[in-house]
Amino acid sequence: MTEAKTFRYKTNLARKMSAPGGRSADEALAAADRALSSHRDAAMQALAVILTRLEAACAAQRRPDIYEQAAALLDLSGFFETGPLHPAIFSLCEISDPGAGVWDWPSIEVHVRAIRRILNSECRDTDESRLLLDGLVAVRQRLQNRTRPG
Repeated sequence: MTEAKTFRYKTNLARKMSAPGGRSADEALAAADRALSSHRDAAMQALAVILTRLEAACAAQRRPDIYEQAAALLDLSGFFETGPLHPAIFSLCEISDPGAGVWDWPSIEVHVRAIRRILNSECRDTDESRLLLDGLVAVRQRLQNRTRPG
């Protein structure tokens, strides 16, 4: 009987990964952060444009557009350090989600105004922004408690 022979083929990728040199994971992450931060100003301008659309949808009470614009804000703000902006937008998404069943126009408007104030303050973590976030949490909890049976 003939004995089977097994051949181990080393792929090009395996050879490159085992070769000395290259970047460490920390170096690669730092380079990626630097590259991403070079787009921060453009992203902040894009956030302002989306927020203007959100404000217009809110003024016209175009309910379907609210969640869509809020989700777009959330997606973009998540790429950058935006301090209190991201949790404020997340809160808006929570109360404007069509499936959440907690819709309330005054609460939506309060969230949109708070988001504008936070964005205008360059997303800094300040006493005012913390107070705004605390208020948004209270508004969201009130809405969610109102819809729960009990």
